Amino acid sequence: GTATGGSSSSITVGGINYTLLTMTTDTNLVVSKSGLFDLLLVGGGGASGRSSAANTSGGGGGGGGVMGLTTTFTVYLPAATYAVDVGAGGAATSGGLGQNGLNSAIASIVSVAGGGGGGSLCSSGSTVTASSGASGGGGGGDGSAAGGGGVSCQSIAGNNGGSGSTNTNNGCGGGGGAGGAGGSVVSTTGGAGGNGADISSWITGATYYAGAGGGGGGLVTGGAAGNGGVAGKISGAANAGVNYGAGAGGTLGNSAAAAGAAGVVYVRFKS
Repeated sequence: GTATGGSSSSITVGGINYTLLTMTTDTNLVVSKSGLFDLLLVGGGGASGRSSAANTSGGGGGGGGVMGLTTTFTVYLPAATYAVDVGAGGAATSGGLGQNGLNSAIASIVSVAGGGGGGSLCSSGSTVTASSGASGGGGGGDGSAAGGGGVSCQSIAGNNGGSGSTNTNNGCGGGGGAGGAGGSVVSTTGGAGGNGADISSWITGATYYAGAGGGGGGLVTGGAAGNGGVAGKISGAANAGVNYGAGAGGTLGNSAAAAGAAGVVYVRFKS
C-alpha cells in the first residue's frame, strides 16, 4: 500500500525498505493505494497526582500503552481517508488525582489506552487512589492508596503503578511504564517510574523509550526516572513527561502537579 500523513521518512528494517509516517498531532492518514500497513501506537502519558498537605506527595503518572511493538500489528487498509487521533497527555490538576492520558487511535480500526493518573493524599487525610490505564499511575501518600493497574494483552504493553507509603509523611509510588512496573515507595524515597519500551527497532535510529512512568514524589528523595521517564521531586513544581507517552513525575506537598506527554502514531509500508 501507499499513504501520506504526518511527516515521512525512509527507513530499512531487517533489510526491507519502508516509508515511515510519524504523526504527533491529530491528522488524517490518506491511503492512496490499498495494501498492508504496519501500525505502532503510543497512548498519552498520565498526569501526576497533587497533594494538598505539606508533607505528603503525589504519585507518578502511568505511561501510555505501546501497541504493535512486541507483536507486529499489520492491517489491510483500502484506499480511503482515516482520522488519526494522537492521545494528549493527561492534564495537570489543581489537586487530587492526576488525569489519565488519552487514547491514540486510527479511526475505528485500532486504539491504545493512555496511562493512568497518579494518586495523592488530601489535607483531610483521605487518599485519592491512582487510576488504572494502559499503565497504572503511582499510589498516593498512604498505604491504602495502591498503584493503579496496567494491562498487558495481545500487542499492548502496560504495567502496574507502585504503591504509596503507610506513613503520610513519606512518599508516593511511581507510575507504571510500558517496559516495567512502577516502584513502590521505600521509606522517605518515592517509588521509581517504570521503564518505557524501546521502540528503536521498529522506527530505526537511536534508542528511544516510549510510554515510561513518572517517578513518585518523596519526602527526602524523589523517585528515580525509568528509561525514557522523568524523576519525582521533593519540592517545587513536578516534572512533566517528555518522551512520547511518558507519565509525569510526582512532587512533595502542595506544589504544582505536571502533565503527561502526548503519544504518537506510526505507520510504515514497504517502499
